[in-house]
Order: sequence, then C-alpha cells, then structure tokens
Amino acid sequence: MGNNKPLVSIALCTFNGEKYIAEQLVSILNQDYSNLEIVIIDDKSNDNTVNILKSFSDKNQNIKLVLNETNIGFNNNFRKALDLCSAEYIAIADQDDVWVENKITRLMENIGDNLLIYHDSAYINNLGEPTNKSTLSHHRFVKGNCAKNLLYYNCVSGHTCLIKKELLTLTAGFPTHFYYDWWLAYTAACRSKITFIIDKLVLHRKHEESSTGKDKTDAKTTRIAHLKLFYNHQETPNNLKNFIQLLLDGYKELDRNHFSSKLFKTLLLNFNSLFYVRKRSLFSICNLILRESKSK
Repeated sequence: MGNNKPLVSIALCTFNGEKYIAEQLVSILNQDYSNLEIVIIDDKSNDNTVNILKSFSDKNQNIKLVLNETNIGFNNNFRKALDLCSAEYIAIADQDDVWVENKITRLMENIGDNLLIYHDSAYINNLGEPTNKSTLSHHRFVKGNCAKNLLYYNCVSGHTCLIKKELLTLTAGFPTHFYYDWWLAYTAACRSKITFIIDKLVLHRKHEESSTGKDKTDAKTTRIAHLKLFYNHQETPNNLKNFIQLLLDGYKELDRNHFSSKLFKTLLLNFNSLFYVRKRSLFSICNLILRESKSK
C-alpha cells in the first residue's frame, strides 16, 4: 500500500509524555497504511518528551513537529493539531497508547460517506499488561442519527476516531470545559454521519496520569452545562433542541422546588435513549433519575 491511497493525517498532542511516547510513535510508524502525515504538537512539556520527539522527527520526513511556546491546554492543543493536518482524513492519537498495525487500514475501509468512524479499544495498565476489558465492556456504541444518545454520556474516544476534515468546518472550536471528542461525535451524529466497527485497534492505557483518568466529574451542574452547549450547537436539529429545552426546563424547576416532576417524567419516558450508551443496571438508572429530579 503506497501513495496511490489517500493521505491520512495523524494528529498527536503531547505533554510530559516521556514514559510512553516512543512506544506509541513506533506503533504509528509501523502502520501497514503507509501514506501518512504525522502532525505532533507538544504543549510545552518540561520532561524529556521534546527530545524524544525530535529524535523521531529527525529520522522520519513525514513527521511535522510543532513546539508550543506556552501551554495552551488539552482542547486548544488538539484543535490546533487538527487544523494543521493537511489531509482530508484525520486520525487522532493519544501519547500513551499503542496502535494495532492495521488500525488506519480498517478505518479507511469502513468510513464510507460518514464524517466520523470509531472503534473498540483493549485496555492495558501502566505496565502495558492487558486488563481483559475494553470500551465495549462498559459502553454501547451508537451510529447514524444518534445525537440524542450522546446528550448524557459519550462512547466515542478521540484515540479511536478517524474523521473527515469537513467535520471541523461544522464547529468553530471546542468548548473550553468539554471533551473535544464528545463534541466531534455529537456534531457528526447531528448530521447522521457517524459509524463504528467493533475491532480492537488500540491498546489504550488506563492510568491516573492520563487526562481521562484524572476526570471524576459526574455532577448535575456539569450535565446542565453540557445540555446548554448542545442546545446552542449550530448543528443541533430543531426537534432535538426542543427536547433539550424540555430537559433544561425540568432542571430549572429545581430552583423553586425540591422535586421536579417535569424532569422526572422526561427522564423516565426517555431513559432508553438518554442512558443507552453507559451500561448500567435498571436499578442504577432508576436511582440516577431520582437523584437528577431532586434539588439535593
């Protein structure tokens, strides 16, 4: 497979990733899809990451290395990397994973006319040992017209994504306090242009130092903020916007009352879609609906 295949850009952002970045870069360079451009942006690392990156870029002409003069943060750095990618197709990489050698090939074979395709990932620990779990162990995947499924929970991780650059034109930027991959997935879902394959194409390292490992947020105030972002998204269709407003009205009722019957009814009637993505028991879902419907 050579340059007769479409160019694929890989957006890789780094920050203090000296522990695992070399292993990740080797797995990317060993992809069986050879027509690759690798765009790496380091967000002002203060460990040995930059030296490792320079050693790889010096030996590989398809690596474009950019070093930020100041730390601009996770979301802004990924947006910068994505915008610097020159190919129509862009894959996203985390600094501490390991890619299966046919990852790009499988995604390119299956993206079709979608704006975004994603896949399952096998989890490994900080030592690189398998945990015998994957994303599908605790999430259900969605595709097509599935924006409603993504209002409360996300099943699309950036490191699993291949997108068409066209998707970036549908959103001016990434919200500051929101995951960029969730935002991209929701945007594609609003156009019914999202799909998945169940291949495990990445060994995804789960550890406390990762950005997702640090996140423990599941607060009601955060969910309300997310709903407002979705409501104001330029791609949200009117029927979904009306539904989001119904949810927000229910939460607003909690400013006046201890219990919101409006929110309780809305969540109960729509639990199959709103809570489909996160695998949990019916008992757990009922408890969640009750907690959401109470002011405290």
